[in-house]
Amino acid sequence: MKMTLGSEEENFLEVAVAAIPRISELIAAFPAEHRAGALEVAERRYMEAARDFGCTELAAGTRVSEVMHGLRTQVELQGIDQQNFDALLRKLMRSA
Repeated sequence: MKMTLGSEEENFLEVAVAAIPRISELIAAFPAEHRAGALEVAERRYMEAARDFGCTELAAGTRVSEVMHGLRTQVELQGIDQQNFDALLRKLMRSA
């Protein structure tokens, strides 16, 4: 059975998903020990936004969970990219 989204959910998801690249970039720039807190703040803000878009509490929770999964994945990937970049930079600096 396929569940259809209400227009409020569609609108929220469109905006929320579009914001993932920029938000993940900002969170990945935090030191690793502060990222969990930044992700918690992002989740609270997404919940507020979902409610502002008119999503029910249940729909907001479901959609925010989906968006946060994508956000966490992107933050993790960007963190790995940054670690690889830093390691390469250190290697290049030693050989220079």
